[in-house]
Amino acid sequence: MSKKWYYVLAILFVACSWVGNVWYYEANQLGRTVFLEHHVETREGGGSVFDLYYVEDKRSDKTLSSIRIEGYPEQIVTPYPKYAEYQRQYLGKMMVNLNKPAPEEEAPEEEQLKEPVLVREITALYSDGTSEQVDIGEIYIWPGVYDQEEQHPVSWTSGGSSSDNSGYESAVVKRNLQLTAFSSKLLDIAEEGDLRIHADISGLIPGTSYQSQPSEAHIELRGEPIDEIQLPLKINKGDSIRISHQFDMPSLKKSMQVYQLILRSTFIEERGRRCYEDTLIPYQPSPTEQEMAKFVRESRKGS
Repeated sequence: MSKKWYYVLAILFVACSWVGNVWYYEANQLGRTVFLEHHVETREGGGSVFDLYYVEDKRSDKTLSSIRIEGYPEQIVTPYPKYAEYQRQYLGKMMVNLNKPAPEEEAPEEEQLKEPVLVREITALYSDGTSEQVDIGEIYIWPGVYDQEEQHPVSWTSGGSSSDNSGYESAVVKRNLQLTAFSSKLLDIAEEGDLRIHADISGLIPGTSYQSQPSEAHIELRGEPIDEIQLPLKINKGDSIRISHQFDMPSLKKSMQVYQLILRSTFIEERGRRCYEDTLIPYQPSPTEQEMAKFVRESRKGS
């Protein structure tokens, strides 16, 4: 074979390699901002916050600068565009506080318990001055709760979470009462088996203090699943309540979703007063490099 053909083959090889590299690069780019699917419960005001997660290419010319939820003019949005870094993408988030000030007078009980506002779309604001309506899943916005702390018959004493998506909150009961219900708009994830929630209600042990427990690599589920507890359940003054949870997201589709449940425990005191205590149960995605690459490929197919 003449030198001419060697040169031709070398040029073809270089050209094919270049085309292959370009194709591989493009195949691993989103080409747009992609929001994760959210299933979130939050509250107006009172310091309540939630996070909206999204993915962007590192070399994107147009990036997300902020978001807006209609109907909440005093909302505060804090961007974290490089919350987590990957080889070709960033996982970003917008921390949102709907920042509704407390009323001068406490809202009546029936006002506090009305149905939440359901938000499925937000306005995304981009660095080039453009904006668009974006589907983000479901955000349930409950009215704010402004009860005075000293009125509560349950005092939360400690809580914690671990990197394996488990967590707990513990409380001590200050007055005799009955536990009558557990509720959340998002309890279907527990019914599907992707979230386990247990409640452990124990009598007071003399000499036991309700101090924060040390952090654990895995937080043990104690007590019974909340759907197996026989209600109503009498709880005496001095008893403890521990609510623990564990997420188990078996697929990429599930693990790349965002959850934040407000688990509401309903109590009735001896004099008939009904009261409520809320436990926040969050799940934030933390994909590996391989999972992010797969998410990008599947997002490109769906676009």
